[in-house]
Amino acid sequence: MNMKTLLGTAAGLMVATGAYAADLPGDAAPAAVDYVKVCDAYGAGFFYIPGTETCLRVKGRVRASVAYNNYGGSANTNVDNVALRADAYVGFDARTASDLGMVRSYFEIETNSTNGINLSQAFIQVGYVTVGRQDDVADGDGLYGINDSTWGPGDYTAVGASALVDNLGGGFFIGAGFYSNSDSISRPTVWQTGQEAGYQASGIVGITGQSWGSFDVSGVYRTFDKGDNDIYGVKATANLKLIDKLSLRAWAAYTKGGDAGNLLNQAGFGIKNAVDLALAASYQVTDPLAVYAGVRYTMVDASAGSKADDFLYGNLGVDYKLAEGLNLQGEVDYGRQNDWSDFTAVTRLVRVW
Repeated sequence: MNMKTLLGTAAGLMVATGAYAADLPGDAAPAAVDYVKVCDAYGAGFFYIPGTETCLRVKGRVRASVAYNNYGGSANTNVDNVALRADAYVGFDARTASDLGMVRSYFEIETNSTNGINLSQAFIQVGYVTVGRQDDVADGDGLYGINDSTWGPGDYTAVGASALVDNLGGGFFIGAGFYSNSDSISRPTVWQTGQEAGYQASGIVGITGQSWGSFDVSGVYRTFDKGDNDIYGVKATANLKLIDKLSLRAWAAYTKGGDAGNLLNQAGFGIKNAVDLALAASYQVTDPLAVYAGVRYTMVDASAGSKADDFLYGNLGVDYKLAEGLNLQGEVDYGRQNDWSDFTAVTRLVRVW
């Protein structure tokens, strides 16, 4: 048998074998893999949950810090110390388009070295309406930086319902909210038989997205069941873009009743009302480096014989971007009231995704 005959025979056997093998029973072909797809309808970081039209984003933050605290004055019994702290949160944001508008659910778990694990937020949003545990709709902007020194009545998280309409045209928006006056996560009571209602009602109106910045006015009213402790207050905030890389924030607030909302964390000091004035600036020196500073002055009107007095607070800090989502921050803070003063220096590493 010559070489041509051998090659022809081998080729014939291969064709026959292949045809026979194709007819043999076997496992079904594997299904195509449904790879995760990017969802760009709601911004960066969202992806489609496979097999659904729901977009999900998992975000979080981890912080580690060291602080030196210097307490002075006879009114403060704490001793100087150096403290270490670590805290973190993770949030799950799920959104779906519907005939009712965007349907959103969000929950956030927070942990720190002081209070353990907390459910910091958990709400459902349909269109303009949000129900569940959420941040107060009233503006909570304070100073820039680590210890931002916000306005107490507006810097509030509780279970309730709110509505925020942000498509009025020209950047105008308006919102209102009704919340429990308790920070309780599990079934806070706002009314029961034989008792007065206990709640916080809030509102805000403003304009944003302007070339010069944004401006808003917010107000709160918080009522309590016992005693004459009701609180009400109003705050105006301006965020201004003065020049390239320089931002300025100015706000003023008035609070009356209930020890002025414990703005100074001095329950029982007989504070009838308080006026807050604050100014802060942030400058982006280079792409990775920003510096900021701020000052807040609180004028209090206290009952006769009260030990409460005006309060002065200031901070100065830097924020340096080491890598994408990784920042090194440093800040010094000073506060003074009556015969005591506080000085704090803190450094922390922050990872955000």
